[in-house]
Amino acid sequence: MASSRSSHRLAGVLFLLLVAGRATAATMAPPPPPLKTVPVNVGVILDLATVLGKKSLLSMRMALHDLYAAHPGYTTRVRLHVRDSNRDVVAAASAATDLIDNEKVGVIIGPQNTLQAEFLTYLANKTKIPVITSSATGDSVNQHHVPYFLRACVKGSFQAAPIAAFIQAYGWKNVVLVYEDNTYGVGILPSITDALEAVDVRVINRSAIPTSSPDYRIDEELYKLMTMQTRVFIVHMLPADASRLFARASATNMMTEGYVWIVTDNIGIVLDVLPQDTIDTMLGVVGFRPYVAKSARVSGFTARFVTRYRAKFHQDPDVRVARPTIFQYWAYDVVWAIASATEKAINLRSTPRNLVDDPEVSLAGQELLNSIMDGEFDGLAGRFRFVDRKLPVPAYEIVNVIEEKTRRIGFWSPVSGLSPFLNSSTRPVQDRPRLRADQVLRTVIWPGDSTTVPRGWDFPVNGKILQIAVPVRRDFKFFVNVEASPNSSELVVNGYSIDVFEAAVKKLPYALRYKYIPYDCANSYDKLVSEVYFKTFDAAVGDVTIIANRTRYVDFTMPYTESGVSMLVLARKDEDEPTMWVFLEPLTKDLWMATVAFMVVTGLFVWMIENPINEEFKGSKWKQFSTSFYFAFSTWTFTHDQKFKSLQSKVIVVSWCFVMLVIVQSYTASLSSMLTAKRLQPSVTDPRQLLHNGHYVGYQNGSFVHSMLRRLRFEERWIKVCSTQEEYAKALKLGSKNGGVSAIFDETPYINSFLLKYGKGFQKVGPIDRTVGFGFVFPKGSPLVEDLSKAMLNLIEGPEGSHIEKKWFSDPILSLDYGSLDTDSLRLSSRNFEGLFIINGCVLGLMILINLSRRAYAKFTAKRNTVSASDDEAQPSPNGNGVPAIQSL
Repeated sequence: MASSRSSHRLAGVLFLLLVAGRATAATMAPPPPPLKTVPVNVGVILDLATVLGKKSLLSMRMALHDLYAAHPGYTTRVRLHVRDSNRDVVAAASAATDLIDNEKVGVIIGPQNTLQAEFLTYLANKTKIPVITSSATGDSVNQHHVPYFLRACVKGSFQAAPIAAFIQAYGWKNVVLVYEDNTYGVGILPSITDALEAVDVRVINRSAIPTSSPDYRIDEELYKLMTMQTRVFIVHMLPADASRLFARASATNMMTEGYVWIVTDNIGIVLDVLPQDTIDTMLGVVGFRPYVAKSARVSGFTARFVTRYRAKFHQDPDVRVARPTIFQYWAYDVVWAIASATEKAINLRSTPRNLVDDPEVSLAGQELLNSIMDGEFDGLAGRFRFVDRKLPVPAYEIVNVIEEKTRRIGFWSPVSGLSPFLNSSTRPVQDRPRLRADQVLRTVIWPGDSTTVPRGWDFPVNGKILQIAVPVRRDFKFFVNVEASPNSSELVVNGYSIDVFEAAVKKLPYALRYKYIPYDCANSYDKLVSEVYFKTFDAAVGDVTIIANRTRYVDFTMPYTESGVSMLVLARKDEDEPTMWVFLEPLTKDLWMATVAFMVVTGLFVWMIENPINEEFKGSKWKQFSTSFYFAFSTWTFTHDQKFKSLQSKVIVVSWCFVMLVIVQSYTASLSSMLTAKRLQPSVTDPRQLLHNGHYVGYQNGSFVHSMLRRLRFEERWIKVCSTQEEYAKALKLGSKNGGVSAIFDETPYINSFLLKYGKGFQKVGPIDRTVGFGFVFPKGSPLVEDLSKAMLNLIEGPEGSHIEKKWFSDPILSLDYGSLDTDSLRLSSRNFEGLFIINGCVLGLMILINLSRRAYAKFTAKRNTVSASDDEAQPSPNGNGVPAIQSL
């Protein structure tokens, strides 16, 4: 028993010694060898003195930390070699050369701005070292073929479409572009101008402000803008210069009600991180920026970024200033993409190179470039991928600066356009109906703390009086009449066109200051239009016709007169025209046939009814026939003298006479109108008739009708100029054979006014050609056009328009048609009297049925009486005196 216990104790001791020995051996063993990694040199060129440069560098370093913490098994390690470009293009180029020669970098991140990036693209092509920028959004970088340059940010021209859609939604027609006077500033101009023109918005002025301009230089430019009518400004500048611009705009009272300030993405991106004093000068500004969806990853990155940035660079109590923007998200994603790509291209090799003596090309450059462009992942800023060496078109967030923060008012995306919520419509934007801003966006707080949508224009602060040209007329002074005042040396301007314009101006919701300037344009109204185009005059008011060629240079209000070009000719009857059978023309053939048929049927029915009881309808067959049909046809003239004995006959006669009364009266009116129409038939009805016979034609001096006659192939020798209404009448009365003309071509309002004065001895034919009518002339894009057109529409639809017309023309001649009458439209057909014929037919049928029924009943009664009488005669008399005997029971 004792030996057994001692053996067990020995075994336990040996086991403990064995375990302890193994533990000691394990403790004394050498550690495993560290993971071998391949260093990858990556150059970074930033303006480290700027906030953007500092934040972007911090974001890049955080990306490397996060990537390798998430993927500790990666065999490559990116090393950032940072160089400061000192805001200078030459310094940026020198830094790139140093990074390539001395640090042997395989890729360069940066530079920070567009000017530097444009130069480095050539260096990238020469050395085949990829250059990737996360902040140079300017369009000028891609002016040349640069396959080794990648833009890991949104291209500036992408925002042109959302800005144009925003302006279109509010109905503004004119804008002013305010931009930096450098490569970055002008780079966006072609794309944004094209986008605005596509939605019928004009850029009426471009205001270039040099970088770092002194305050007085900015004030000078702003005062120029104040003297213009347009109040919609698009600002495309870098944040530092934009902050100074808005500070000066606020000081010059241009951040007040009525103004619209729209900023592009470089400013819109940083609106949330600008200092409070800068934001205070930008209240009411609307900005555009690429949209970044909120997520836990973005929130976590933001919190860590703010902590690190404030600890290293900034101790300002305003935490907002330390927050990252989408530029930092792009910088983070770029480093993540490069580090991931280098893991794939692990065979990257760097070779020394000398940029002066035809440097040796890196063999890994193309492979690394392809690996970066093929990479795709979910980054902080969204899905990271390259499309044509740049990030794809994003959804844009539209924000409004309100007090100390920005407020989102809507979105724009390539698929759904403007919308209150992202992806709120999957319907393609080109298939959607055009919506107003209040239907797709939240309410905007405009400058001046106003919710009223600005009109987009206003009268200049210098109180300029509009110089309005009025044509000096030699004739047709109904429309415009310029004459000297009997009581002063001033000219008096009046006329129908003037009254319409002044009445419309009174209906505008604002006061319009203007002055009439007489302009002698007797030879051509095109000269008057060109003077408006060249800004000699601010507008032209008068009898100016709206034609397509003129609308290419100026804008017209809606027309206020009848449209078209007509032909004025003598009104006379063709003497050779046969009129022997004109009395048959008022009724169509079917109506003649229907009338005769009903006459015959009526006479027949009356004879059937009256023959048995009326001695006038008895006698020989010829006498009965002549009596019946004499009665029927005498109803034309109501000369029948028959005396009817039957009630049915009388009803039929009354019904038919009523039908004939209506037909005869209508026939008389139609025949009278036809005879009048034939007497007023125009001597010429077709311009081709004049052209074929070689007749002379006339037109009003200075009218565009001359070019129309040339288009109709009238030779110049056949065209004569007439200046006054008296010349019109004289030339037409003389005719082509006696030195006059056979027709005068002119606009319909002029011909109507001529006919009002000279009566219907002349005839209007047409319109021969179509025009819109008379309108008022304004320069292209004038905001007054839309307002005046609305006022004129209200004027014309109301009684005031009729009063003005009666004042000058006594009758509404602007819509009067003295054209030749269409005799075919005067003819009467059976369809005009269908109702009468149906009623008369029903009366005829009913009366004949009643008559036949009475005859049948009479025959039946007579037959029954005959049978009764015969039975009475056959019964024997019981006694001699005919009294029947009473049988006894």
